Amino acid sequence: MNWRRKKIRKTTEEPQRLFMENGTILLEELVKCCNGKTNPITTYSSDQILEATNNFNQSNLVGKDDCDYHYYRGTLDDDDHRLVVVKKKAYGRRSSARKICRDISVSSMVSGHKNFLKLLGCCLEFTCPVLVCEYAESITVNAHHQIDPTLTWNTRIKIARDISNSLAYLHTAFSTTFIHRNVHPRNVFLDVKGVAKLGDFRNCVTIPQGESFVREYKLEGTYGYLDPNYMSKGMITENVDVYSFGMFMLVLLSRRTPGLDDELHPDFLIRLVEDGRFAEVLDPVLLENIGDFAEAELCRMEAFFILSLRCIGLRGQVPEMMEVSKELKRIERS
Repeated sequence: MNWRRKKIRKTTEEPQRLFMENGTILLEELVKCCNGKTNPITTYSSDQILEATNNFNQSNLVGKDDCDYHYYRGTLDDDDHRLVVVKKKAYGRRSSARKICRDISVSSMVSGHKNFLKLLGCCLEFTCPVLVCEYAESITVNAHHQIDPTLTWNTRIKIARDISNSLAYLHTAFSTTFIHRNVHPRNVFLDVKGVAKLGDFRNCVTIPQGESFVREYKLEGTYGYLDPNYMSKGMITENVDVYSFGMFMLVLLSRRTPGLDDELHPDFLIRLVEDGRFAEVLDPVLLENIGDFAEAELCRMEAFFILSLRCIGLRGQVPEMMEVSKELKRIERS
């Protein structure tokens, strides 16, 4: 009987202990990233999360990434019965808690901007904290994180413009510059209104005011999307995000996978430009669906392509994200 009482006490005390430990880490990250100045963060109990996701039932699993993070569809038991996405580390290790708390911290800071995945709250009562976000779906469709082939050309341009807006905001809206460090299709989501949103700030770093870079020798990000300067020297600048975004643009244009498809290797892209064969990089589905406006749409695609090459340093000076955003807006309206 005494053993049973101790076991029950231990079970009830565990969420409290995890809440305190994770809460301490979260507070440290809030101070570090945002000087503690963020929007209020709603906290949910582990029971509420388990109820919302039906105990993380596989039927509610709507996505996963290469770092064992799983995304579950859930319904909150509140007045609105809101549909949400619950982001959980599949294999909880305490060492992951700090990165997840950074994700929560930065997400809470940018949630008022329409082009970021809105954080609704978090749960600190699991081994690794869990994020609760507005419901939106990934633009990728398979294990290689290829983008959905049904996305139209106009939708792809809009996605690029929306995400360029979010990166420009990270780079310019605060006293310190925030670098996302992992711009990748799996971290881009579409809501029911077709608005693209950037998520996942685990690898986000800040560049102090008055500085142009920080140095970090442990590489973070995704192979094929990494700025060569960052890879060789460990220098984190705004160009880290600009390069990744340029590769993301090429993925939107081609539906190919950087690092796996030779057609997206810089040497191959340079030859395409020199030979005037840019159409070889295009997703065949796009070419099939441009219809009666083929010439005008090919001009827009070429402008999109050239801008992506500028972002990855193959066409003149690398632009800042604000300039990229303005140029995408022009391409979208042309």
